[in-house]
Amino acid sequence: MYAALARAILDGGQQARAATRVERLRRRHPRASKDEIADRLIRRTALECAGAGALLTGPAAFFGSMPFGADLVYQAAALNRLMLALADLHGASAQGAGERAAAGVAGVAAALSSEALRQGLVRLLRGVLPRRSSARGIAGTLAGAALGYGAAVAVGRFAHQQLRRSGRLLPIGR
Repeated sequence: MYAALARAILDGGQQARAATRVERLRRRHPRASKDEIADRLIRRTALECAGAGALLTGPAAFFGSMPFGADLVYQAAALNRLMLALADLHGASAQGAGERAAAGVAGVAAALSSEALRQGLVRLLRGVLPRRSSARGIAGTLAGAALGYGAAVAVGRFAHQQLRRSGRLLPIGR
């Protein structure tokens, strides 16, 4: 799992995929401002993370347990790609090792936080609704989706504000 996580974040192709995503949005919405394109990038990533959270947390809550890190790699890679896309949008391409590391660390930190909350939620639902597996499954699906969505929105908005303010993902080193 950790090797896949490192590969997903350190892969040089992530930056190219992020740039392609930004360019595609600019072509589809030529009159959109940077803020509007950033909102679209954040919303799309948030929906992707919500889907992953719902797909994994719902069944886990139904059965009463969840393997740690089941969607961690996917969510961390999606958040990393979002940060790289936002950097590209603002013309602050994350070419430096520090900038790429900041994007990767922020994505992993948000994904780990979301994962820990989902794990706690599954345990809570198992304790509160021990004989209601279908109710646990529905509650887990909704909460997992909300946690994935929220993590992506929080990371995306923070990165967008940081890039708008300073033109960099890292607030230091200018």
